[in-house]
Amino acid sequence: MKVKPLKFVRNRVWRAYRGGAGIDRLHGVAGEDGHFPEDWIASCVEANNPQYDCPGQGLSRICDGGAELPFRSVLETDPEGMLGAEHVAGFGAVPGFLMKILDSAERLPIQVHPSVPDARRIFDSRCGKTECWVVIATREIDGEPPYLLLGFNGQLDRERFLAEARRGVFEQGGAMLHRFAVTPGDVFLVPGGTPHAIGSGVTVIEVMEPSDLVVQPELACGAQPLTTAERFSGAEPERALEAFHFHAETAEELLRRCRPVPETIATAPDGSRLDRVMPLSVARLFEVQKLHVNGCWHFVNRERCCRAGVVVAGEAVIEYGGETLPIGCGESFFLPCGVETCTIRGNAEIVFALPPDRLEENR
Repeated sequence: MKVKPLKFVRNRVWRAYRGGAGIDRLHGVAGEDGHFPEDWIASCVEANNPQYDCPGQGLSRICDGGAELPFRSVLETDPEGMLGAEHVAGFGAVPGFLMKILDSAERLPIQVHPSVPDARRIFDSRCGKTECWVVIATREIDGEPPYLLLGFNGQLDRERFLAEARRGVFEQGGAMLHRFAVTPGDVFLVPGGTPHAIGSGVTVIEVMEPSDLVVQPELACGAQPLTTAERFSGAEPERALEAFHFHAETAEELLRRCRPVPETIATAPDGSRLDRVMPLSVARLFEVQKLHVNGCWHFVNRERCCRAGVVVAGEAVIEYGGETLPIGCGESFFLPCGVETCTIRGNAEIVFALPPDRLEENR
């Protein structure tokens, strides 16, 4: 396949929690909350859904000339053109990250994703699941303002938290986490080992390591019961609970660690600009950028890598090699490494996910 910008097919994924209406609103249509609250982008990872038997769910597909093709197969046609030679040498013919649109209509379970060392030790996985949240929309549900839970606060009692985790009911454990009210534009890093939960009424772009590993000790996700395998991603419970890193910190300390100040990478005379909202130097496993297009943006692949993008407001057209690719709000696309320059015209906000730039073994 020719190396060029490619549009992803919508890729809604089943989850135990309810949500998804916010994703429909992003596309400009009315929708209802249900059990497909996520849209997976640039995914070569299958969803971990024991309760929903659907082989291949979560794997992305692209649309080219009216045909739908598996994203993984497209990458394999020209790995170096799509991903770059150094990337392929380190990670193989996969992007090295996973991107999602997630919309919650209820609080997700209190959970943790493993760090890379814990993923190897507990789950025999090369990837952990450090992730980043970019809040793009919020709504009140049943009068509750949108919020996020992140990191242990000064009320941390490790033994009580573990006891409640074993029972599957957090009576006091939830109060041991920092609670942050959120608004669109907020960005948070969630390092592996850090406890967290997304509250109701939050729509985020998630960028993460390419895995679906989660330790979520609660017995249910909303009204949906969770099996032991779902709670601990198939690991022995006591071993899985070792993924929690018990470190209490103040809100100020946590925000300094997990909420870097955005920096502008480049600007254009029409007011368009490209910001780095989650630097690779902080996340270490990916980078997140945000492009504001106010007419015309001449994209230059400074990092010489691939990237995936989601239009979170407005609409635009990508011009490359004499072809055009319209991208509307809620739509996602892939810019291969071999696309050194292109032009993006329109009025839009686009969130980009970029891959890591070095081998995990060297981190």
